[in-house]
Amino acid sequence: MNMPWPWRTAGYPLSIQTSGAEMLRSRVEHALSAVKGDGVKAKALRSTFWSVVGVFGQNGIRLLSNIVLTRLLFPEAFGLMALVQVFIVALQTFSDIGIQTSIMQSKRGDDPNFLNTAWTLQIIRGFGLWLGACALAWPAAQIYGQPELLLLLPATALSIIGLGFRPTRAVQVNRNLMLGRLTLIQLAAQFIMLVLTTVLAWWWHSVWALAVAQVLGTVIGNVMIRAFLPGRPNRLQMERESLREIIGFGSFIFLSTIATFLISMGDRAILGAYIDVTSFGIYTVALTFGTLPALVVQAIGSKVLFPLYRIKSPMESDETRRKVFRAARTVSALGIGIAVVLAFTGDWLIRLLYDSRYALAGPMLVLFALGSIPSNVLIGSQSVLLSHGDSRRHFYLTLAQAVVQTALLFVLIHFYGVVGAILSPGLTLLLTYPLRARLIARYRGWDPLHDALGLGLGFALTGLACALHWQEIGKLF
Repeated sequence: MNMPWPWRTAGYPLSIQTSGAEMLRSRVEHALSAVKGDGVKAKALRSTFWSVVGVFGQNGIRLLSNIVLTRLLFPEAFGLMALVQVFIVALQTFSDIGIQTSIMQSKRGDDPNFLNTAWTLQIIRGFGLWLGACALAWPAAQIYGQPELLLLLPATALSIIGLGFRPTRAVQVNRNLMLGRLTLIQLAAQFIMLVLTTVLAWWWHSVWALAVAQVLGTVIGNVMIRAFLPGRPNRLQMERESLREIIGFGSFIFLSTIATFLISMGDRAILGAYIDVTSFGIYTVALTFGTLPALVVQAIGSKVLFPLYRIKSPMESDETRRKVFRAARTVSALGIGIAVVLAFTGDWLIRLLYDSRYALAGPMLVLFALGSIPSNVLIGSQSVLLSHGDSRRHFYLTLAQAVVQTALLFVLIHFYGVVGAILSPGLTLLLTYPLRARLIARYRGWDPLHDALGLGLGFALTGLACALHWQEIGKLF
């Protein structure tokens, strides 16, 4: 007669159950200990978590705003605001002397005198940029044939003045890998701006709702940072030593950001002159989704990888290099994964969320996913040069990318229209890859195995999605 074993429970030996429970508890404790404390690894893990929360939260709110506003406004409104943003971003990048980057990488990044000098420069720059926007309003209205830009551009550019008054403590928490509270503040401010924009759009049914909300959103963000983010208040100050350091480091940053504008906004600046405002508005809807993978990896890159490269340079040792590469590969894999999901679901997603006026944004989104693969794969190398204070070589790389991409945009938009605008940035990164590899190898930041595998896998999967949606993509030509 078989007697039941007293130490059996639910068909499994008690010893095995106990061992499994101990193993699970051990792994949970190990995971929790990894994110606690003040070590670099713990800070990096926490910052990565908050960066992901911030990017997905902000883009979730942006998506919700986009869906709501497309039901209250016409595509022309989004096209006009996209043109306004081209000029605002141009002004910001053409005058950027790397103030925030200086705070991030400088040994004096927590010195009140250095921070006050940086803040004072920010304010001066903000007022100067607003005057520049006023001067550009009439030429912009003439170039694009949109008389609304004459008043819309100076009004929206008031937000630049607001950004000039943003406290430097927001950069300090980024520098020190402490992003939790800042992320929550930014999400709360963006949600308030969403509600405000929706109310104004419902009331006005005009593009002015977007302009006014952008200005008020900047003010709300500043107030919340001052109220809820701990830190020493900034005051007007101009210390000679700090000024010399910021200007010295920022001289090549200034040149780099001119090229950065051509890289980040060149597609909109050139495409806006080739297509009507309605089609341009549809393009910006696709852009909202299409830039999501890049926004995710860039946010983690600037908020986690950049400080990580500064604290733990790959040049220190082989072990440090492996750890930094592991972090960069993880970020890259996340971006590729998001791009692949968008490639297969993008067309369906647009049809689900928008009415038939925005149908062409679907195949555009599929192509955006394909074109985003190089930026997702190469994100780990973006921070190498600046984190080592090498703004000169960073400028060389950025200039090369700007020249190549601008040439590609003019040629490909002329022959292929919106398809050329979508694919040019990715092609640029591939064509300038040899130069990138040579420059970052100086700091042991080149990871060729990861680059080859990431590009191969990413292009294979997103290319398959393009093949499956080829009939819809064909409508874009």
